[in-house]
Amino acid sequence: TVWLWADASASMLYQSRTATVSKESRALVLALSLAELFSRSGERIAWPGLTDPFSARNGAERLAAQMLHAGELPARPDLSVVKRFSDVVLISDFLDPVEETKAWLGDLATRGVRAHLIEIADPAEEDFPYSGRTEFHDPETGLKLTAGRAETLRDDYRNLYTARREALSAWARKLGWSYTVNHTDKLASDALVRIHLAMSAGTN
Repeated sequence: TVWLWADASASMLYQSRTATVSKESRALVLALSLAELFSRSGERIAWPGLTDPFSARNGAERLAAQMLHAGELPARPDLSVVKRFSDVVLISDFLDPVEETKAWLGDLATRGVRAHLIEIADPAEEDFPYSGRTEFHDPETGLKLTAGRAETLRDDYRNLYTARREALSAWARKLGWSYTVNHTDKLASDALVRIHLAMSAGTN
């Protein structure tokens, strides 16, 4: 069984001028594309908190219909429903503190679940192309930060951003999981190929 989940929290709505789609749109495209691929290959698929595992040739269509009828989904689903020897594909920007993400996902490893993390990243989140007086707004907490000279924050921001990704990806790989980064100014198919290779190889 392959469990699929795409983050629908407020931070996923972000889309900079250099990105072709929002992070939420990219995450949903990846989740439904994987559902289609797995369904056609005969795998059972499921979405935690939305469906039980099922097998159908039109798996992506069924998942999409369930999402439309479900309305707002929880920011973090209960992953205790994911059974031993399953695979779970989690698609998010993973911008929460690393320790919070570890606490949420750590139980999967103790239950013999193999996870594949796909980090969705907008190019502006990596590059921090801002300068001059800039107001930053957190869509999830409502907090605002006004920087008089935003460019002076660039190096520290990039270091923190990179450190978060490196820490999370190192932890995932230590558990035998895969970690993939997909940028919203690049093709979604890049991530699909990497996940297919990771799952076919049985490791990252």
